[in-house]
Amino acid sequence: MPYRLGTTMTRSTHYPHYLAFLELLRESRKATGVTQVELAERLGNRQVFVSKIERGDRRLDVVDLIEYCNASGIDVVKFIKQLVPVLAEIPTPKLGKLAVHKPKKKKPAKKPIVPRR
Repeated sequence: MPYRLGTTMTRSTHYPHYLAFLELLRESRKATGVTQVELAERLGNRQVFVSKIERGDRRLDVVDLIEYCNASGIDVVKFIKQLVPVLAEIPTPKLGKLAVHKPKKKKPAKKPIVPRR
């Protein structure tokens, strides 16, 4: 049965599901014994780049995830298989302040102020 997160997509790095993804990503890297500095060197980047990814300051797309996993020695398929049940345990937040926002309603136009004579 496919995992279904919700009907609304979010780009927020503060979304509970994304935070759980980052936690598993960090744990997986550490489990392989690779430091942020080593990973950065393998990626041809600086340690601060890896730190920003793992803190959620820089969002990963699927290509970035594959490169990150390959450089860390993480099997991407196994990582995703571990991630799915973790995400399934997290309740999907309702629309509101958390990360997913309702479209703003247009306010009715104010009536112009007409000076009295």
